[in-house]
Amino acid sequence: MKNKLALFILLALATIAQTFARPVADREFYFTTSDSVKLYVRVVGQGQPCVFVHGGPGSTSNYFEKSEGSGVEAFMQMIYFDQRGSGRSESAKNGDYSLLRMEKDLEELRRHLGYKQWAVMGHSFAGFLMTSYLSHYANKVSSAIYVNCTLSLPYSINSHISFGIQELGLTDPKYTDPATNVMQRLGMVHQQLNEKGVWYKLMFSTAQAKMESDSITLAIGKEFNYDYGNKVWGYEEYNQDFTVVSAKIKTPVLIIAGLKDHAVGPNMYKSFRFPNSRTALYEGGHAPFQESGPWFVNTVRLFLQEEVKLAL
Repeated sequence: MKNKLALFILLALATIAQTFARPVADREFYFTTSDSVKLYVRVVGQGQPCVFVHGGPGSTSNYFEKSEGSGVEAFMQMIYFDQRGSGRSESAKNGDYSLLRMEKDLEELRRHLGYKQWAVMGHSFAGFLMTSYLSHYANKVSSAIYVNCTLSLPYSINSHISFGIQELGLTDPKYTDPATNVMQRLGMVHQQLNEKGVWYKLMFSTAQAKMESDSITLAIGKEFNYDYGNKVWGYEEYNQDFTVVSAKIKTPVLIIAGLKDHAVGPNMYKSFRFPNSRTALYEGGHAPFQESGPWFVNTVRLFLQEEVKLAL
């Protein structure tokens, strides 16, 4: 009986993969948004379509594309794109980096590619855009994968500060004084972490791992655009508590979190309120797809298989 059930599930997975597969599997191009911004896009892999939303803010999808985590391309068709004002994409000509505009870019790209639905996978700062997009376009998303994401910018900034204070044994009250702007305190802590050569511990187990990650991020073959990363801080909407929004999202969600991820906060995931979610904890930092690729790929695969079982 178990063997028949396993075979049935495998056949169902194969059928879904064939249904979602696209005839052209590996291509890159520039997609022009309705407000005339050219976004870098790469489509590769076979299976259920899944768009990857990179973090940063203002980074590039390249750090995931070139990682072992890209092994998900064996069973998912991955749509990699660099957000406006980021990496290989153009800046917003009208300076619009609002959440609604960023959501619109995603939705316009989905329609352009012709998908009725797609999965959404995001990392780190992408948690804000993913959650906002899901709240407005839930019927267009089959499932969502949150990889070491934050849903509260104030919480994650305080995680940086708290880690730095503990790691360096800082006792000067200027690092904790609420009368001092939190971004100023963040800057002071980061300066101390850099000077002591331990900034990497916010995200990675070794300094070498951070160096390798940075080199992959910057190796995009052209000048790196960081306009979004510079300007996003002027948008107050990114400071809202998105855990509140998460409670209203019924889409199936996989939450991947690192127990040593001080970039978003090792306990950030505990505040997520998605009603239809499961959590996979990683014994590491901020980038499991880089530091533990096989574990990451298998975790995503099992999640998708479980979703198929529930749909049968």
